[in-house]
Amino acid sequence: MSSPKSIKENIARAKAYGQRKDYLRCLHALSLSLDELASSKVFGREKFEIGILADEVFRQLLSMEELKRVLPRGLKYTKGQEKKLAALLLKIHDTIKDALEKAAVEKIRKQKNQIDKYVLGGQKALAEKNINDAKKYFRKITEAFPEERGLLQDVGSRLVKGGYPVDGVEYLERAIAQTPSDSRPYISLLLAWEMQTEQDKALAVIKDIVRRFGANESLFVRQAKLFLAKRMYTEAYDASAAAIKLNPLNREAKKISDKLGPKVFGRGYKPGATSSELLAAKSKAKSAGAEKSGTTFNLDGSAGGTPAAKSVKKKGPAKKTENSKTIKLDF
Repeated sequence: MSSPKSIKENIARAKAYGQRKDYLRCLHALSLSLDELASSKVFGREKFEIGILADEVFRQLLSMEELKRVLPRGLKYTKGQEKKLAALLLKIHDTIKDALEKAAVEKIRKQKNQIDKYVLGGQKALAEKNINDAKKYFRKITEAFPEERGLLQDVGSRLVKGGYPVDGVEYLERAIAQTPSDSRPYISLLLAWEMQTEQDKALAVIKDIVRRFGANESLFVRQAKLFLAKRMYTEAYDASAAAIKLNPLNREAKKISDKLGPKVFGRGYKPGATSSELLAAKSKAKSAGAEKSGTTFNLDGSAGGTPAAKSVKKKGPAKKTENSKTIKLDF
C-alpha cells in the first residue's frame, strides 16, 4: 500500500524533471505517482493537497513543446480517473522512448556509414599515392565527427603506415589528448617519430608508454635502437639487457647486447647483465685483487705493505762514503 509520503516524493521528482525539461522522466514519475494515488487509501485534506500537486505537474508537462507535438489536442486531468490517466501517461512514455531509441540507432547507422565511406575513400587515395585527396577525405570526416571514438587514431595510423608520418602526427596527438587511456595512438606516434628519425621525440613517447601502460621486450628493443642511433651506447646496452631479462631468446636484443657489451665493458661483459651490475662486479673484482696482493691503504691515502712487513725493524740510513755525490733537485 502506497503511503502519502511515497506519493509526494514521486510528484516532487516529476516536478524536478519537468523544470529540467526532461519530459520522459517527468512522464514516468508522474504516472507512478498517479498510479499510487489511485491504489492508496488517502482521504480528506491530504488527498486534496496531493491532487493539487499532481495537477500542477500535469500542466507543467503539457506545456512542453515535445508533448504538444505528441498530444496536439492536449490532455485533461480529471480527479477520480488517476488510474486511467497513469496508464495513458506510461503508454505515451514508452511510445516516445521507443521512437527515440529507433531514431538514435538510425542516426548512428548513418553516421557509421558516412565514416566508412570517407575513411575508405581516403585509404584508396593513399594507395594511389594521392596524398592531397586523402587528406581532404580524412579532414572532412574528422571535422564532421570529432568525438567519434577511435576515428582520429584510425586516420593517423593510416597516414603513418601509408608513408606520410608528418601528416599522421597531428591526428595521433589529438587522439592521445582525447583518450589518454588508449594505447594504440601512442604506438603509431612512436612509429611516426621513428620514421622521421626524431630519436628524442620517439624516446619521449616510449617513456610515456612505459609510465601509462608498462614496458615489454619490444619497447626495450626499440629504445635500444634509438639510443644506438644517438651513440648513447651504455643506455642502448641497458635497454637491450632489459629486453633479454624479459625474454632471453630475443635475437634483436641479444645482437645489440653482444655488439655493445664487449666494447663498453671489456672482458667483464656478461650477457643480460645491466651496466650497473657489470660495473659493480668489476669494482668487486678489483677490490678482491687488491686484497689478494696484500696491499693495504693507510688513512692518509698512502699504500703500505703487508702487516708482516710493519714488524720488520727499520734499518738506519746508510752511511755516506767519501766518493758519494749529493744530487740537488731544483723545483
